[in-house]
Amino acid sequence: MRVLASFGSAEDHIAITDSAIAALPQQFRRRLMVTVDGAGASHELIAHLDKLASRRGYQLIYSVGWALTEREKTAIRLVPERAWVQAIGPRGQLRERRAEDACDNPRCTHARCWVEQAHVAELTGLLRQGPGGDQLSAWPEKMRVFARRERPHPGAQLTLFETQDGWRYTLWVTNRPETTKGWLGQSQYIDAAHRVHARVEDCIRTGKDTGLGRFPSHDFAINTAWLTTSMTAAILLSWLKLLALDGALAKAEPKTLRYRILHTAARLVRGGRRRRLKIPRTWPCATQIESAWQRITALPQAP
Repeated sequence: MRVLASFGSAEDHIAITDSAIAALPQQFRRRLMVTVDGAGASHELIAHLDKLASRRGYQLIYSVGWALTEREKTAIRLVPERAWVQAIGPRGQLRERRAEDACDNPRCTHARCWVEQAHVAELTGLLRQGPGGDQLSAWPEKMRVFARRERPHPGAQLTLFETQDGWRYTLWVTNRPETTKGWLGQSQYIDAAHRVHARVEDCIRTGKDTGLGRFPSHDFAINTAWLTTSMTAAILLSWLKLLALDGALAKAEPKTLRYRILHTAARLVRGGRRRRLKIPRTWPCATQIESAWQRITALPQAP
């Protein structure tokens, strides 16, 4: 199980983490992964997570965003090129893109036709045992530091350090043991596991399209009701995409779903102890809506 936290002070992070763990069923509390973005990194939070991870009979892996300071920049400059390993996507595929002068075959295996977009390297050794001594002495001993570099997307704003070599750097720390065997201990997997937290930020972004960022009143009670309604809408859309939709619609934004699915002129009729969905055959997404309806009606009904 994963507990996802972001925003707020260290006390807020600790309270949210403890509340989230307490909300889980007892059988799911013994193996957890906590991910936090860079805004949540603090001595207090990491010390608290380290304390939770040290409990006997429990396994807690944390993955927390980390700031790129002069200390880390110095370590990155010392990383040999061969130490950078190519990053992978959520399904284990290499993160590559087609080169501008690639051949016409999109499935070719020519090395010159593909550009490696991201790499991962561990900085723990350089920060613990580098020329400057142990620069992480104030942090837990089991904490490890990783860096990911990737080619920036068009329009990305880079720091002066990043413009020197054209890579954009992202750092995070984790307590996953160095002795972890198999693919779980590989840098590529540790990187992919940390990037799961991006889903939280994506949900916040799409939640704004369901009213999350448009509070209608100065009255707290009215805004509370508005927030509850907008969160309900976001949750229903998430379950709709997860359970009933596939293809492009399963990854569609709320605005796309609104105009292709939710605004459809259709009727729900009853007859012969059955419910039927009547939808114009000429509607562009009629087939997808019909398939989604069949999947939803096939689900077991709550008692």
